[in-house]
Amino acid sequence: MEGHRLWELTPRIRQYRYWHRKERFDLYEDRYPGWMLFAVEDGAFRYEVQDRRGTASFGDLVFCPPHIPFRRETISPLSFHFIMFDWHDPNGNLLEAHGHDGPIPIGKITVADRQRLASDYERLKITAGQPHSLRHPWTDHLLKDIWYLYCSESNQAIYAEAIVKDPLMVRAADLLKRHAYGPFSMKSLADTLGLSPVQFTRRFKRAHNMPPTDYLTRLRLQKACSLLVTTAMTLDQIAERCGYENGFYLSRVFSKKIEMSPTQYRRTHRV
Repeated sequence: MEGHRLWELTPRIRQYRYWHRKERFDLYEDRYPGWMLFAVEDGAFRYEVQDRRGTASFGDLVFCPPHIPFRRETISPLSFHFIMFDWHDPNGNLLEAHGHDGPIPIGKITVADRQRLASDYERLKITAGQPHSLRHPWTDHLLKDIWYLYCSESNQAIYAEAIVKDPLMVRAADLLKRHAYGPFSMKSLADTLGLSPVQFTRRFKRAHNMPPTDYLTRLRLQKACSLLVTTAMTLDQIAERCGYENGFYLSRVFSKKIEMSPTQYRRTHRV
């Protein structure tokens, strides 16, 4: 999995099951043919994956690579989401199971946004009762949302580190945030910073782990997602607020990056 950044990888579910207040695991140690995720909703358990060991509770996600011993023991009655999945690269190709020295976390990671995580968990439980043909598209989407949530929080940590490493690129990101939702020229921004467009792109990517165009798109789509869920605006109105020419163009970008249409997103994320 070397050569790919975290947010470029896509998890796709092979098997999903929700366990409610499981008193103990049937096996202390098990191995699985695919990547495993134990996502804790309530209770706690001890785990050991390779040289990683510790305890996991709500907010924690525990990853185990294929064919690796996964040791676990409940501490208190455990409600959790059992997910077996594969990783796919940006072109949709299945990544080989070997090569666990890549960027994918092994063992425990923690998600800070508990409210959004709990919302994803509730929707996952709803899919458990649906027919198989309907279940997988939605479980895939929800797993991606959990993964991208972690990636987003990780990127914020990288951004904080970049403040020390490259103050000029921090200023660049601030300018992007300030002007993201109106007419915008990357060349003008590069000129403002005293850099050529090529120098600016390379330096920004080194500091923020993505090109400035991707950073701009992410800002715009984050605002679009928020407006879809919190307002009744039309797509053209949202496009105007987010820096896009019209709703048709926004829909094209949104569907490519979010992997569902704005209409689907609004329907599935409104409470």
